[in-house]
Amino acid sequence: MSMRDKKQTPHSKLLDSLGDFLGEKGRGGELLESAPSKWEKHGDLILLPTDSFSGWDNLAGTELWELVANSLGGKRLGIKGEISGSERRPDVELLLGKEGWVTHKEYGIEYSFDVRKSMFSAGNLPERGRLGELDCKGEIILDLYAGIGYYTLPLLARAEAAHVHACEWSEDAVFALNHNLIANGVSDNCTIHAGDNQVSLNTGGSAAAVIGTCDRVILGLLPSSENGWNLALSALKQEGGILHLHGNAQGGNEIEWAEGVASDLGNMSGRKATVQHLVKVKWYAPHIRHCVADIKIS
Repeated sequence: MSMRDKKQTPHSKLLDSLGDFLGEKGRGGELLESAPSKWEKHGDLILLPTDSFSGWDNLAGTELWELVANSLGGKRLGIKGEISGSERRPDVELLLGKEGWVTHKEYGIEYSFDVRKSMFSAGNLPERGRLGELDCKGEIILDLYAGIGYYTLPLLARAEAAHVHACEWSEDAVFALNHNLIANGVSDNCTIHAGDNQVSLNTGGSAAAVIGTCDRVILGLLPSSENGWNLALSALKQEGGILHLHGNAQGGNEIEWAEGVASDLGNMSGRKATVQHLVKVKWYAPHIRHCVADIKIS
Protein backbone atom coordinates (compact mmCIF):
# COMPACT_ATOMS: atom_id res chain seq x y z
CA MET A 1 0.00 0.00 0.00
CA SER A 2 1.38 3.43 -0.93
CA MET A 3 1.65 6.37 1.45
CA ARG A 4 -1.09 8.06 -0.57
CA ASP A 5 -3.43 5.10 -0.01
CA LYS A 6 -2.72 5.10 3.72
CA LYS A 7 -3.83 8.73 4.01
CA GLN A 8 -7.06 8.28 2.07
CA THR A 9 -10.35 8.94 3.80
CA PRO A 10 -13.46 6.99 2.75
CA HIS A 11 -14.64 10.11 0.88
CA SER A 12 -11.38 10.55 -1.04
CA LYS A 13 -11.29 6.82 -1.80
CA LEU A 14 -14.83 7.06 -3.14
CA LEU A 15 -13.98 10.03 -5.37
CA ASP A 16 -10.85 8.31 -6.73
CA SER A 17 -12.78 5.12 -7.48
CA LEU A 18 -15.62 7.04 -9.12
CA GLY A 19 -13.13 9.04 -11.18
CA ASP A 20 -11.58 5.83 -12.49
CA PHE A 21 -15.04 4.41 -13.15
CA LEU A 22 -16.09 7.46 -15.17
CA GLY A 23 -12.84 7.38 -17.14
CA GLU A 24 -13.43 3.75 -18.08
CA LYS A 25 -16.94 4.65 -19.27
CA GLY A 26 -15.64 7.60 -21.31
CA ARG A 27 -17.47 10.13 -19.13
CA GLY A 28 -16.21 13.41 -17.74
CA GLY A 29 -15.56 14.22 -14.11
CA GLU A 30 -18.40 16.75 -13.83
CA LEU A 31 -20.66 13.99 -12.51
CA LEU A 32 -18.51 13.79 -9.38
CA GLU A 33 -20.29 16.93 -8.16
CA SER A 34 -23.34 14.83 -7.29
CA ALA A 35 -21.34 12.12 -5.52
CA PRO A 36 -22.21 12.07 -1.79
CA SER A 37 -19.88 13.76 0.70
CA LYS A 38 -21.72 12.32 3.72
CA TRP A 39 -23.70 9.18 4.49
CA GLU A 40 -24.92 7.00 7.33
CA LYS A 41 -23.33 3.65 8.13
CA HIS A 42 -25.40 1.03 9.95
CA GLY A 43 -23.38 -2.15 10.24
CA ASP A 44 -22.51 -3.15 6.68
CA LEU A 45 -25.26 -1.01 5.11
CA ILE A 46 -24.41 2.43 3.74
CA LEU A 47 -27.34 4.85 3.51
CA LEU A 48 -26.85 7.71 1.06
CA PRO A 49 -28.59 11.13 1.09
CA THR A 50 -31.60 11.69 -1.16
CA ASP A 51 -29.84 13.72 -3.86
CA SER A 52 -26.87 11.36 -4.34
CA PHE A 53 -25.78 10.49 -7.90
CA SER A 54 -28.17 12.85 -9.64
CA GLY A 55 -27.56 12.53 -13.38
CA TRP A 56 -25.95 9.09 -13.14
CA ASP A 57 -29.04 7.24 -14.44
CA ASN A 58 -27.31 5.74 -17.49
CA LEU A 59 -24.47 4.43 -15.32
CA ALA A 60 -26.52 3.13 -12.43
CA GLY A 61 -26.30 -0.58 -11.77
CA THR A 62 -24.64 -3.29 -9.74
CA GLU A 63 -21.12 -2.37 -10.90
CA LEU A 64 -21.46 1.21 -9.68
CA TRP A 65 -23.20 0.32 -6.42
CA GLU A 66 -20.64 -2.35 -5.52
CA LEU A 67 -17.88 0.20 -6.13
CA VAL A 68 -19.57 2.75 -3.86
CA ALA A 69 -20.28 0.27 -1.07
CA ASN A 70 -16.74 -1.13 -1.17
CA SER A 71 -15.20 2.36 -1.10
CA LEU A 72 -17.21 3.27 1.99
CA GLY A 73 -16.59 0.00 3.83
CA GLY A 74 -20.00 -1.60 3.34
CA LYS A 75 -21.65 -4.53 1.59
CA ARG A 76 -25.18 -3.17 1.21
CA LEU A 77 -26.25 0.20 -0.16
CA GLY A 78 -29.43 2.25 0.06
CA ILE A 79 -30.55 5.76 -0.78
CA LYS A 80 -32.85 7.86 1.36
CA GLY A 81 -36.17 9.28 0.24
CA GLU A 82 -38.54 11.55 2.10
CA ILE A 83 -39.96 10.74 5.54
CA SER A 84 -43.73 10.52 5.12
CA GLY A 85 -46.98 9.64 6.85
CA SER A 86 -48.09 9.67 10.46
CA GLU A 87 -45.80 6.71 11.20
CA ARG A 88 -42.75 8.66 9.93
CA ARG A 89 -41.89 5.88 7.48
CA PRO A 90 -38.70 6.42 5.47
CA ASP A 91 -38.81 5.96 1.71
CA VAL A 92 -35.52 4.04 1.31
CA GLU A 93 -34.53 2.28 -1.92
CA LEU A 94 -32.06 -0.57 -1.57
CA LEU A 95 -29.53 -0.32 -4.40
CA LEU A 96 -27.39 -3.26 -3.31
CA GLY A 97 -28.65 -6.11 -1.15
CA LYS A 98 -32.18 -7.30 -0.42
CA GLU A 99 -32.36 -7.14 3.38
CA GLY A 100 -32.95 -3.82 5.18
CA TRP A 101 -32.52 -5.03 8.78
CA VAL A 102 -29.46 -3.41 10.40
CA THR A 103 -27.88 -3.02 13.82
CA HIS A 104 -26.48 0.37 14.79
CA LYS A 105 -24.28 0.61 17.89
CA GLU A 106 -23.61 3.73 19.95
CA TYR A 107 -22.80 4.40 23.61
CA GLY A 108 -22.75 0.63 24.16
CA ILE A 109 -26.38 0.26 23.03
CA GLU A 110 -27.61 -1.77 20.04
CA TYR A 111 -30.42 -0.32 17.92
CA SER A 112 -31.75 -2.79 15.35
CA PHE A 113 -34.36 -1.83 12.76
CA ASP A 114 -35.30 -2.10 9.10
CA VAL A 115 -34.10 1.02 7.27
CA ARG A 116 -37.07 0.70 4.88
CA LYS A 117 -39.65 0.72 7.68
CA SER A 118 -38.31 2.82 10.57
CA MET A 119 -36.34 6.05 10.63
CA PHE A 120 -33.13 6.61 12.58
CA SER A 121 -31.57 10.05 12.87
CA ALA A 122 -27.79 10.04 13.19
CA GLY A 123 -28.00 13.77 14.02
CA ASN A 124 -29.77 12.99 17.30
CA LEU A 125 -26.78 11.04 18.66
CA PRO A 126 -25.72 13.76 21.18
CA GLU A 127 -29.26 13.93 22.59
CA ARG A 128 -29.45 10.16 22.98
CA GLY A 129 -26.10 10.37 24.73
CA ARG A 130 -27.26 13.19 27.00
CA LEU A 131 -30.34 11.34 28.20
CA GLY A 132 -28.21 8.31 28.95
CA GLU A 133 -26.06 10.44 31.25
CA LEU A 134 -29.00 11.53 33.42
CA ASP A 135 -29.41 10.06 36.89
CA CYS A 136 -32.81 8.38 36.66
CA LYS A 137 -32.41 5.73 39.34
CA GLY A 138 -35.79 4.78 40.78
CA GLU A 139 -37.70 6.90 38.25
CA ILE A 140 -40.81 6.00 36.26
CA ILE A 141 -40.64 7.55 32.79
CA LEU A 142 -43.13 7.89 29.95
CA ASP A 143 -41.84 7.99 26.36
CA LEU A 144 -44.82 9.16 24.33
CA TYR A 145 -43.24 8.60 20.90
CA ALA A 146 -40.80 5.77 21.47
CA GLY A 147 -40.08 4.57 17.94
CA ILE A 148 -37.50 1.78 18.00
CA GLY A 149 -36.28 2.93 21.41
CA TYR A 150 -34.23 6.03 20.56
CA TYR A 151 -34.57 7.42 24.09
CA THR A 152 -36.17 4.50 25.92
CA LEU A 153 -33.02 2.39 25.54
CA PRO A 154 -30.47 4.91 26.93
CA LEU A 155 -32.82 5.79 29.79
CA LEU A 156 -32.97 2.13 30.80
CA ALA A 157 -29.51 0.86 29.87
CA ARG A 158 -27.43 3.86 30.92
CA ALA A 159 -29.52 6.25 33.06
CA GLU A 160 -30.86 3.29 35.09
CA ALA A 161 -34.53 4.28 35.08
CA ALA A 162 -36.67 1.93 37.15
CA HIS A 163 -39.32 1.59 34.43
CA VAL A 164 -40.20 3.17 31.10
CA HIS A 165 -43.67 3.18 29.58
CA ALA A 166 -43.01 3.30 25.82
CA CYS A 167 -45.81 4.38 23.46
CA GLU A 168 -45.59 3.66 19.73
CA TRP A 169 -48.20 3.19 17.03
CA SER A 170 -46.09 1.89 14.12
CA GLU A 171 -46.20 -1.92 14.10
CA ASP A 172 -42.76 -2.04 12.46
CA ALA A 173 -41.26 0.20 15.16
CA VAL A 174 -42.94 -1.84 17.92
CA PHE A 175 -41.39 -5.00 16.46
CA ALA A 176 -37.93 -3.40 16.47
CA LEU A 177 -38.47 -1.94 19.97
CA ASN A 178 -39.31 -5.38 21.36
CA HIS A 179 -36.20 -6.81 19.75
CA ASN A 180 -34.00 -3.99 21.08
CA LEU A 181 -35.26 -4.23 24.65
CA ILE A 182 -34.38 -7.93 24.71
CA ALA A 183 -31.04 -7.47 22.93
CA ASN A 184 -29.96 -4.83 25.46
CA GLY A 185 -31.19 -6.79 28.47
CA VAL A 186 -33.77 -4.26 29.67
CA SER A 187 -37.09 -5.81 28.59
CA ASP A 188 -38.19 -6.47 32.18
CA ASN A 189 -38.13 -2.73 32.88
CA CYS A 190 -40.29 -1.56 29.99
CA THR A 191 -43.97 -1.73 29.16
CA ILE A 192 -44.87 -1.12 25.51
CA HIS A 193 -48.21 0.58 24.89
CA ALA A 194 -48.91 -0.11 21.21
CA GLY A 195 -51.24 2.06 19.18
CA ASP A 196 -52.33 5.69 19.48
CA ASN A 197 -51.14 6.94 22.88
CA GLN A 198 -54.28 9.05 23.23
CA VAL A 199 -56.23 5.77 23.30
CA SER A 200 -53.78 3.32 24.87
CA LEU A 201 -53.06 5.52 27.90
CA ASN A 202 -56.67 6.41 28.58
CA THR A 203 -58.08 2.92 28.96
CA GLY A 204 -58.00 0.26 31.67
CA GLY A 205 -54.79 -0.84 33.30
CA SER A 206 -52.55 1.33 31.13
CA ALA A 207 -54.16 4.51 32.40
CA ALA A 208 -53.89 3.36 36.01
CA ALA A 209 -50.22 2.44 35.59
CA VAL A 210 -49.20 5.68 33.88
CA ILE A 211 -51.44 8.63 34.73
CA GLY A 212 -50.10 10.47 37.78
CA THR A 213 -47.16 8.08 38.26
CA CYS A 214 -44.28 9.48 36.18
CA ASP A 215 -41.19 11.46 37.09
CA ARG A 216 -40.36 12.37 33.49
CA VAL A 217 -42.01 12.40 30.09
CA ILE A 218 -40.18 12.31 26.75
CA LEU A 219 -41.98 14.15 23.93
CA GLY A 220 -39.70 13.38 20.97
CA LEU A 221 -42.02 14.17 18.07
CA LEU A 222 -41.26 16.67 15.29
CA PRO A 223 -42.24 19.16 14.08
CA SER A 224 -44.39 19.48 17.21
CA SER A 225 -45.57 17.28 20.08
CA GLU A 226 -48.32 19.71 21.13
CA ASN A 227 -51.06 17.10 20.73
CA GLY A 228 -49.41 15.12 23.52
CA TRP A 229 -48.91 17.95 26.03
CA ASN A 230 -52.10 17.37 28.01
CA LEU A 231 -51.36 13.67 28.25
CA ALA A 232 -47.78 14.36 29.34
CA LEU A 233 -48.91 16.73 32.07
CA SER A 234 -51.49 14.26 33.37
CA ALA A 235 -48.85 11.50 33.52
CA LEU A 236 -46.61 13.43 35.93
CA LYS A 237 -46.81 12.81 39.65
CA GLN A 238 -48.79 15.25 41.76
CA GLU A 239 -45.55 16.88 42.93
CA GLY A 240 -44.50 17.43 39.31
CA GLY A 241 -41.58 16.30 37.20
CA ILE A 242 -39.60 16.99 34.04
CA LEU A 243 -40.74 17.17 30.43
CA HIS A 244 -38.07 16.66 27.76
CA LEU A 245 -39.95 18.37 24.94
CA HIS A 246 -38.72 18.36 21.33
CA GLY A 247 -39.83 20.93 18.79
CA ASN A 248 -38.81 23.20 15.95
CA ALA A 249 -37.76 26.78 16.63
CA GLN A 250 -36.85 29.64 14.35
CA GLY A 251 -33.06 29.95 14.26
CA GLY A 252 -31.98 32.72 16.65
CA ASN A 253 -35.25 32.53 18.60
CA GLU A 254 -34.69 29.21 20.34
CA ILE A 255 -34.87 30.67 23.87
CA GLU A 256 -38.07 32.53 23.05
CA TRP A 257 -39.54 29.28 21.71
CA ALA A 258 -38.71 27.39 24.91
CA GLU A 259 -40.06 30.13 27.16
CA GLY A 260 -43.24 30.27 25.09
CA VAL A 261 -43.71 26.52 25.41
CA ALA A 262 -43.21 26.71 29.17
CA SER A 263 -45.76 29.53 29.42
CA ASP A 264 -48.31 27.50 27.44
CA LEU A 265 -47.73 24.45 29.64
CA GLY A 266 -48.14 26.54 32.77
CA ASN A 267 -51.45 27.93 31.51
CA MET A 268 -52.68 24.47 30.53
CA SER A 269 -51.82 22.85 33.84
CA GLY A 270 -52.28 25.66 36.33
CA ARG A 271 -48.83 24.78 37.65
CA LYS A 272 -45.47 26.50 37.49
CA ALA A 273 -43.45 25.56 34.37
CA THR A 274 -39.78 26.55 34.16
CA VAL A 275 -37.19 25.99 31.44
CA GLN A 276 -34.27 24.23 33.11
CA HIS A 277 -32.16 23.52 30.05
CA LEU A 278 -32.28 24.08 26.28
CA VAL A 279 -30.51 21.91 23.72
CA LYS A 280 -30.02 22.97 20.11
CA VAL A 281 -29.91 19.53 18.50
CA LYS A 282 -29.48 20.20 14.77
CA TRP A 283 -30.87 22.15 11.83
CA TYR A 284 -34.19 20.63 10.77
CA ALA A 285 -34.65 22.84 7.71
CA PRO A 286 -33.21 26.18 6.53
CA HIS A 287 -33.47 28.61 9.48
CA ILE A 288 -35.43 26.04 11.53
CA ARG A 289 -33.68 24.28 14.39
CA HIS A 290 -34.62 21.07 16.19
CA CYS A 291 -34.47 21.88 19.91
CA VAL A 292 -35.16 20.11 23.18
CA ALA A 293 -36.47 22.05 26.17
CA ASP A 294 -36.17 20.44 29.60
CA ILE A 295 -39.13 21.95 31.42
CA LYS A 296 -39.73 21.48 35.12
CA ILE A 297 -43.37 21.25 36.15
CA SER A 298 -43.74 21.93 39.88
